[in-house]
Amino acid sequence: MLNGNLFVMDAGGVGGGYTDEALTRLAKLAKRWEVNEAVVESNFGDGMFTQLLKPYLTKYHKCTVEERRSSGQKEKRIIDTLEPVLMQHRLIVDMRLIEEDYKTATDPKYSLFFQLTRITAERGALAHDDRLDALAIAVAYWTEQMDLDQQAMSDKHQDELLEKELRKFMEHAGGFVTSKKGWFERR
Repeated sequence: MLNGNLFVMDAGGVGGGYTDEALTRLAKLAKRWEVNEAVVESNFGDGMFTQLLKPYLTKYHKCTVEERRSSGQKEKRIIDTLEPVLMQHRLIVDMRLIEEDYKTATDPKYSLFFQLTRITAERGALAHDDRLDALAIAVAYWTEQMDLDQQAMSDKHQDELLEKELRKFMEHAGGFVTSKKGWFERR
C-alpha cells in the first residue's frame, strides 16, 4: 500500500496442502517480498494452517502471522470488499502478474483474473474462488490499515487546527505569544 493505492505484486496458488514443499514455498515468498505480517484465513482447519506455517516462517523469514475469520456469503463478501477499490482505480496490478496468471493456469477456473471477471453475488457463482478470496482478504486488511491511517491523520489535523486557534485566541485575548518551547508567554 502506498498513498492510498494497493499494489498487487504477486499472486497464485501453492499446491500440496500442508506439505513441507508448500509451506517452504510460502515462507520463501514471504522472504522474497519482505513481508512484515502474514494474514491467514482461519476458517479452514480452525487455525491449524497458521500453526503449521509458523515454524517455516521462523526458519526462512521472521514475520508476524495474523488470523482472520471470514463470515457471511463468500461471493458477496468478496464483491463488497473488492468493488469499491476497483471502482476507485486504487488496485494496481503488476503486468507481469497478469501474464504469469494466464500462462500458469492449467485450467482457467484457477486463474485469479478468470475468477475476478466472472464472480457474481450468486452463491456458488465460481467453481473455484481461492485466489480471488485471498486477494479480497489482502484488500480487506489494507483497507482497514488505510482507515486507521486516515483516522490518525484526521485526528492529527484536528489537533493542529485546535492548537492554531488556541494560539490566535491567546495572542488576541491576553497578549500572550508562543515561545520557542511551545509555551505561552506574556509579551
